[in-house]
Amino acid sequence: MELSKRVWVRIDRNDPQLTLRDVADRIKQLQREHPDLDVFFDGDEFAICSRPKGEVPEAGAAHKA
Repeated sequence: MELSKRVWVRIDRNDPQLTLRDVADRIKQLQREHPDLDVFFDGDEFAICSRPKGEVPEAGAAHKA
């Protein structure tokens, strides 16, 4: 099953101006604007991502090619 994950914002790890609060605020904003999506921080992508609510990734799906 292919997931329909969308990357909204890639986070620059080397940006000293960006705070955890900034990331959390952006996630909250996207959640308000798109209530039909699960918005989350993806540590592998180091990005704010989303997928349709109710769509669950398969175990190990992030590591498949």
